Amino acid sequence: MKQVVTTIKASKVVLDYDLYPRHEVQSYNVNLLVEALNSGAVLPPIIIDKKSKRVIDGFHRVKAYQKKYGPDAEISCIRKEYADENEMFAEAIDANSKHGRNLSSYDRARCLARSEELKMDITVVARALNMTVGTLGRLKTDRFGYFQSKPVVLKRTTAHLAGGELTKEQVDYNEQAGGMPATFFINQLTAMLESESVDWDDEKVSKGFKRLYELLDKALSVKV
Repeated sequence: MKQVVTTIKASKVVLDYDLYPRHEVQSYNVNLLVEALNSGAVLPPIIIDKKSKRVIDGFHRVKAYQKKYGPDAEISCIRKEYADENEMFAEAIDANSKHGRNLSSYDRARCLARSEELKMDITVVARALNMTVGTLGRLKTDRFGYFQSKPVVLKRTTAHLAGGELTKEQVDYNEQAGGMPATFFINQLTAMLESESVDWDDEKVSKGFKRLYELLDKALSVKV
């Protein structure tokens, strides 16, 4: 069936992040789309739920239109009807896994966690993510920790905590962690020190390294 493209004001659409498969809207991608609009490019229509006006596909495009034209921007859209929240989320996952920036392992794990909250059929989720059910199972094993018996999706920095019960401090750190493996950050600090590239005149840097020294001394003395 042919899809009808209409328009809607940017201020009328709803960006529901419970429906968004990615963990963040990247300003870099938004800026690229703004540049495309500046050049005269026509962006594909976004997809919204006809009843609630929630965006199913096109978060970055909405942000780009808002940034360039403001809340009264007219955005091309396709209005669709969905049977329930599960169907909406499955299409949001499917759309984001097939175009644009690839979903990261962290994004996929977040989708899995949200789908479990919605009690979705695992085969539907696997199909939307273009993964097998077995691979999804391994993703859960590798990326789920637990806090007060509820799943917490772990970033690569904290993935070694998978399967265990987390402390509140670990949950908070996981939320702000950069997402790279721990060795990345260790190597960065090591290279900074070995190359004598530390700005010791910066009081915050100096205090930070002193605090790091204290924590390392304490942690290593316990390990030894």
